[in-house]
Amino acid sequence: MEKIINTIIENNYELFGKNPKTEKINIGFTNTIYIVNNSHVVKICTNKDNEVKFLKEIEFYKKNKDNDLIPKLYYYNIDKKEVPYYYEIIEKIDGVSLYSIWHTLDEEEREDIIKQLCTAMKKFHSNIGNNYDWTKTTSDLFIKLYEKSKLLFNEDEQKLIDKAYSRFSEFLDSNEFVLVHNDLHFDNIFYSNGKIKLIDFERSIYAPRDFELDILYRMIRKPWKFASEEIEQYTKLSDYENIMTYIEKYYKELVSNKYLYQRLAIYDMVYFLKQYLNNPQIEELKQDIIDAAKIVTN
Repeated sequence: MEKIINTIIENNYELFGKNPKTEKINIGFTNTIYIVNNSHVVKICTNKDNEVKFLKEIEFYKKNKDNDLIPKLYYYNIDKKEVPYYYEIIEKIDGVSLYSIWHTLDEEEREDIIKQLCTAMKKFHSNIGNNYDWTKTTSDLFIKLYEKSKLLFNEDEQKLIDKAYSRFSEFLDSNEFVLVHNDLHFDNIFYSNGKIKLIDFERSIYAPRDFELDILYRMIRKPWKFASEEIEQYTKLSDYENIMTYIEKYYKELVSNKYLYQRLAIYDMVYFLKQYLNNPQIEELKQDIIDAAKIVTN
């Protein structure tokens, strides 16, 4: 990789200058990351299986180039003529993950952060996509998972899940599709001196606006489940209980669907079903599916 990063640096002399300081950092398995001059991040897609997601991230940056709540994209290359990998050069952002300091903030600071987050989401969501059948997309994914895991549920549980599924078409109808981050949790939000920056856009998709809440709303209810082992000890449910109130205050359109909580429960069913299929020994995941199905059917 030394030859690759040297070629990238040489070909981007105007960005890096002469004899830049380069440091390789070890995070993740899908990309190789270098910090240059402590001001730029060079992200190289060295895992060919990740190229589609990598292109999604580049496209997200291009669609949101005026959004100052995300890092700036300085350059990208996807023709593989320069080096045999896709790569991008983005702004290095300072700060720490929001997860690591949320428990230290007072409620006024938390509200201001969610206000900033709402501003960022509004900018993402100003990018409108083509309509498609959201009900079928979600239902097909659910059925694929449910057929593989159906025998893990008893007869009464199956009846409840089947009843919930029968109402998917009632609640999931959608006619507006916007660009959503699709991996919005506090580890993907960096915080410094009262300001936030969002990162990691490889899962971005065009979807109904409320789908942006899928992961975020799950994190609000179970913050310890999405925190690292180091941070988990500091997560308390009471620290997260006002987030939805702040979202409603600063981005009312995001929570305005009359079936919002049924839709979020359906998303929960899909998410937890996938988790349960991979971890059938964890009874809590089964209960999460049952609890979500009850919300859909009530």
